[in-house]
Amino acid sequence: MNISKKAIIVEDNLILSLLYENYVKEMVFKTVGEISSGEKAVELVQKYAPDIVIMDIMLEGEMDGIQAAEEIRKFSKTPIVFITGNSDMVHLEKAKKIENTKFLRKPISEDKLKKAVDYLLSTRKCEF
Repeated sequence: MNISKKAIIVEDNLILSLLYENYVKEMVFKTVGEISSGEKAVELVQKYAPDIVIMDIMLEGEMDGIQAAEEIRKFSKTPIVFITGNSDMVHLEKAKKIENTKFLRKPISEDKLKKAVDYLLSTRKCEF
């Protein structure tokens, strides 16, 4: 099995981070590190240019997932799947304004994540 796609998982809950890592490995993605802050996410997206980012909205550090995604959009169109247990309208509306993203509410299943990733990657291919 050739793993050529890279994913970055940004989640401050270690158990969920490991769960999402298993999900993306099933989709034949290689993951890059355990990231729990928005600042580190921005840095690693710039460094590794992943195919997809799986990002919680509430993170450690000064920057939440939406702010990190806004920073990432300054240099990359990498698809981002937002995952959150916080489904208030303020976060939802902010997340919707960021291009090339999907928004999933916790708890998520492997199937839901796969559908979101497939959607974003197939949409991305159609742009070129």
